[in-house]
Amino acid sequence: MKIGIVGFGHLGKALADGLVRSGSCGAGDMYVCETSSDAQALAENEPYNAHVSTDVNYVIKNVDIVFLVLKGLVFEEISPDIDLRGLSGKTVVSFMAGVTLDKLYSLFGADVANAPSLVIAMPSLGIAVCDGVIGYSKAPAEVVVIFERLGVAIETEPENIGRFTAFSGCGPGFAAYLIGAFADAGTALGFSPEESAKIAALTFKFAIDRGNFKETVKAVATPGGATEQGVLHMDKHNVGEIISTAVHKAYERFL
Repeated sequence: MKIGIVGFGHLGKALADGLVRSGSCGAGDMYVCETSSDAQALAENEPYNAHVSTDVNYVIKNVDIVFLVLKGLVFEEISPDIDLRGLSGKTVVSFMAGVTLDKLYSLFGADVANAPSLVIAMPSLGIAVCDGVIGYSKAPAEVVVIFERLGVAIETEPENIGRFTAFSGCGPGFAAYLIGAFADAGTALGFSPEESAKIAALTFKFAIDRGNFKETVKAVATPGGATEQGVLHMDKHNVGEIISTAVHKAYERFL
């Protein structure tokens, strides 16, 4: 199966990594549309060995599935140049945050009956190592197989894709922020930045591996102990509410 990726930024590269790692795209079967010379050079080399072009129609013509992995505003600029005849019988998967199915149809300038098969989806960057989360609208079986190879794939109604964007798509940034803050606390205690980063990473990994987060808090925060004092301080300052609000603020961006 030949796969096209329009846009080779962080998410485009993560998709390419996952496609290669999962075996969904073999050598010579990846086509990339990208204008950045650095990204072009990256895509052309191992492990991708992609066919690279600045011409989106060249990519579309040679593939079975097209992934749109660029900003919506950028796609709006190039959409008038797309030859719709080249999309006949093909599937287009949009990873463009905030771009609805209706918006895609309008950008393609085609009615529903004649438009290509369109799927909107939102993955996390974990797809790079086939350990991501992908929320997606109704999709052809071959696309679902690709998604399932990239991590946990959950079909949802198109209007719910924004929830995946705010929770799992933005999640790695939120998680890194929290782990970084914990590491900074270690540095303030006198650990070196390198020691703090390693301890923070291992600490969060241990908590994740235990699985039941609320039970872990109960098990570690024994009455009168040091952990309890820290947890009580976070509760007093509504840390949980702050995190929940941050996720909802991200979600509001797509309403």
